Formats: sequence, structure tokens, C-alpha cells
Amino acid sequence: MIETIRISDLTVLRAVPAKATRPPVLFVHGYFADASIFNEWLTLFAERGVPGYAVHLRGRADSRTGTHLGRASIQDFVEDAARVARDLDKPAVVGHSMGGLIAQRLAERDEISAAVLISPAPPRGITVMSAQLARKQLKYLPAILRSRVVHPAREDLRELVLNHVPPALQEAALDAFVPDSGRAARDMSFMGVPVAAGRITCPLFVIVAGDDRFIPRAIGERVAKRYDAPIQVFEGRGHMLVIEPGWKDVADAADRWIGEHV
Repeated sequence: MIETIRISDLTVLRAVPAKATRPPVLFVHGYFADASIFNEWLTLFAERGVPGYAVHLRGRADSRTGTHLGRASIQDFVEDAARVARDLDKPAVVGHSMGGLIAQRLAERDEISAAVLISPAPPRGITVMSAQLARKQLKYLPAILRSRVVHPAREDLRELVLNHVPPALQEAALDAFVPDSGRAARDMSFMGVPVAAGRITCPLFVIVAGDDRFIPRAIGERVAKRYDAPIQVFEGRGHMLVIEPGWKDVADAADRWIGEHV
């Protein structure tokens, strides 16, 4: 059963097995999402004896109440995830999209024991900007450049991130998306978030989708190459492979790798 707890001033979803047989795993969501995107994963991992924790990054679900969401930086989100990681005593981390970039920073800081990076946003030096994404982003530039809250258009989400979510499930997925930070978008899209690969000593594993329109497969391959990390490609999947039909295959791959390396 998933319960909601507080760690410091952060809201965290937790699923704990009756008897834990492995160390905990921390799940970190992506841009326009919150911790609930990992609900199915939390339940699955708990059934396998793994305590699972998914953090709501600041500006959602009463995490860091009073936050000016538009001004929240990637570094702010890293601090949120690090606060929970310290409470869990260096857990393994599964990060999706922006959460994958946050996981890279946590690894650089030696806050975690291992990381699975799923369709990860890249660090500085690997551009995330494609022609398609640049066209879509034009309408959001005022909010991004002025550190305001970004409100995604449902049709943009359908095209960029839900292209492999069945139409019957898309409305629920769209309803679950949340506004996000213009400052964080600027960090990822234009400024770049530095990560010193040489400081990372824990193992990393990269998972990418073959038909990801938001963070294309080629970007994930460059991320894996930068860290000399193994990579697994799920063909016929899109950016939201963590909730698409067949998500359990992705969870199995992450769980199996964590079990072998932690």
C-alpha cells in the first residue's frame, strides 16, 4: 500500500514491504510530473521486498510550501532529492527525464549508491534541443526566460511525450501532469547543468526509448557514453515508457540491474 509521509518539509510517497529483503530505492520524477507517476513502480518494488520512496519535488503536493515554482532551479530540485537520499542512507535512485539529470548530480555528490537513468535529460555539453522541441518551446519562452511557471499545452504533451500512450489512457495521463518551473527549463535547455563525470564512482545504467520525441534515443546514448555506462534500448516506446503499456518490462530491467549492483 502506498502511503504519504513527510521527510523534512517534503512530501514523499512510500511503499514498504512487510519484510524488506533489499535496500530502499528512491524514485525521482521528471518535468511536468510529480511522484505519483511512479505509483505502479512503488507497488511492484514493494512486492519484491524493496522499500520504495518517490519524492514530490518542491512546488507540488505541499513540498517546500511557499516555493515560487517558476524560480525553482535544477539545483533546488537536486537539494530536495538529496534531502530524502540522506534520510534513506544512500539509496539507489531511479530517475526519469529531468529526474535522470537530478540523479546524475546526486551521483556526482556521492549521495547515492547507484542510479538508473531513464530517458535522462543530459548534462551540460550534450544539448537536449532538437528542431521539433525548439518549435514547441517558442510559446513558452516568455515564462522560461522570466522564471515564471510553465503551463504545458495538452496537445504539445500528446505529440511530444504521449505518442506511445494509447488514446484511451491519454486523458488520465494529461490530467496528472502539473505546471513546472521556467527557471529549471532554462537550466536544462539553454544554460546546461554541469556534472563532473570524473567524480562519479557509483554504477550508472541508462534506459532509453526508441521513439522518444522529447529526449531522443541519441541523447541517451551520448549520456551513457559520457559515463561509460551500460545502456538498454526499448524499441517502440516513447518518452513516457515508465507508464506506457509494457512499463513493467522497463521496471524489471531497472530492478534486475539494481539487484545486481547494490
